[in-house]
Amino acid sequence: QVFLGIIIALPSVPCGMSLGFSAVSFEQLRLDVDNASWFASLTIMAFPIGSLIVGPLMDNYGRRPALLSINVVSLIGWLMLAVPAETPTIFKLLTGRVLTGIAGGLASVPASVYAAECLCSNNLAVRSALVSWSTVALSGGICLVYTAGAMMDYYAVGSIATLISIVSLILVAVFIPESPVWLNMKGRYGDAEWSQREINISPPPHPIEQPSEAEDVGQPNIPPPPPHPETLKELLKPEAYKPLLIMIGFFFFQQFSGVYVIIAYMVDIVIASGELLFNPFTITVIAGWIILLVSIIASLVYPSTGVRSVAALSGAGTTISMLFIGTFLNLRHYWILDPNWYFMNWAPVIAILANIAVSTVGFLILPWSMLGEVFPLNVKGIAAGIATCVGFTFSFIAIKIYPYILLGLGASGVFFFFGAMALIGTIFVILFLPETKGKTLQEIVDGFAKRRTNQNQ
Repeated sequence: QVFLGIIIALPSVPCGMSLGFSAVSFEQLRLDVDNASWFASLTIMAFPIGSLIVGPLMDNYGRRPALLSINVVSLIGWLMLAVPAETPTIFKLLTGRVLTGIAGGLASVPASVYAAECLCSNNLAVRSALVSWSTVALSGGICLVYTAGAMMDYYAVGSIATLISIVSLILVAVFIPESPVWLNMKGRYGDAEWSQREINISPPPHPIEQPSEAEDVGQPNIPPPPPHPETLKELLKPEAYKPLLIMIGFFFFQQFSGVYVIIAYMVDIVIASGELLFNPFTITVIAGWIILLVSIIASLVYPSTGVRSVAALSGAGTTISMLFIGTFLNLRHYWILDPNWYFMNWAPVIAILANIAVSTVGFLILPWSMLGEVFPLNVKGIAAGIATCVGFTFSFIAIKIYPYILLGLGASGVFFFFGAMALIGTIFVILFLPETKGKTLQEIVDGFAKRRTNQNQ
């Protein structure tokens, strides 16, 4: 099952590469400010399209087709960015960015849902780790694109992403069976039992309910996901709308505290922070490896620490580091700090890398890894799709307006803004974020409905 967890996380690697691709390709493409902002933000703008599609796709056709679709769309998009040209047209570049963005939106939910439903259901600690692996893979993609981008042309980086998409497509097609939970919900009991044997689930995550002899086989005991307008009715129940609002709030503070802005504009952010000691690409590569290593460590410690405490510490660290950089830039601007003091030039380096580490451990990866755990099964696809759609819309806005905020507020003002948003976000997660440590999926859902599991039986 760990092997299956690796396979379902693999489609997220090219999606992570698409997030950091703009940071390493600006210098080669030499776009003007307007086209550069579109090139950076268009991928994020396309993420909501994929996230809106993936909910109905998972609910109506299954988790496996959703995983396959990620790789197909990603492959086409990266091919457009991987084929070299003397003067690549802006249309070709932006089309490739849109398609890789749609793939990223498609990848936002299926892996965590599949892991939560099917993998290591009898070991909650391992399940909690596996649920976050797709986000770890996303971080791995960011690390890979930063590292490769420092050494290769942009189209060579695109070729690496294309190859990973091909390998991922083959592995998912060969090794990943459909979720037995989804098959059972659709009344396909024989297929569900076969899938359980393939995945080696023991005991099954959700018991397979066979129709009684007195019942018509065509009338399954467990109804399929409710059609519209019943879906809306289900979404208005406390166990659905409460986690949806909380996750939308978490995504809002994730984006406007600068987490994804830094990833998209990493080289420019390093320069804006006042770093003078190293080549900005060197710091970018180091930052990419920090994102990957912290993501791996976080996925291992989540089961024992719980998500609320990690999110709060992440928000506090992000707040401190952002406000520190803003204060540092102001002090140096007014010559209170002499730029010739060598040891002071280490301050922005340490602060920006510390910010990357603390934001990654919570604000970067937690919202995505929680999507597979907090929603009821019958609306999980559509609710997670709505949350990711809104989250990526926030991300598009933040990334698109960053160059103009920088022009309006200056470098120090940008970091003060991010720090203030991170502070409010920290208060938000302390007050509202649900704790998933040591809880089954049903216990988490029942917590929002304010009833115990045994009251539902």
